[in-house]
Amino acid sequence: MNKTGILDFRFSIFDFARTSRKLKPTGRSGMTLVETVLALAILSVGIFILVETTARCIAVVRQARNYQTARAVLDRGESEHPLRGTNSVEENKVEPVDYDGYVYSRDLQPVEGEKKLFTVVTRVTWSERGSDSGEELVSYVYCPNEE
Repeated sequence: MNKTGILDFRFSIFDFARTSRKLKPTGRSGMTLVETVLALAILSVGIFILVETTARCIAVVRQARNYQTARAVLDRGESEHPLRGTNSVEENKVEPVDYDGYVYSRDLQPVEGEKKLFTVVTRVTWSERGSDSGEELVSYVYCPNEE
């Protein structure tokens, strides 16, 4: 406190320098070998997790792209080979057609107990990394011209 009873917060730059010298450690500064190895281990685990996550994301994107393409092939096949109830069963069947690696096909099977009702199985298949993948759409069609 000064003579007026007010706290005096002013100090000189020299007071700060003197205080900061007292705070410096007297031992050696820097990281030890154990700390460095531990930091590298933590860093490598983090990098491994990032690489693994990225690989999984790429696989999901590839799979989504394949299903989207399969849906486009299904739409294209349906527009080129429309399913009509007035056609015969044989006219509605579609033998496998290749669309740039994706194969479209359609088969009709009679429903048990129903004379003119048929199960329609539409398939789009493709080969992905040596294994076959595909989607199948099942619906029904009434063919009045069939006996």
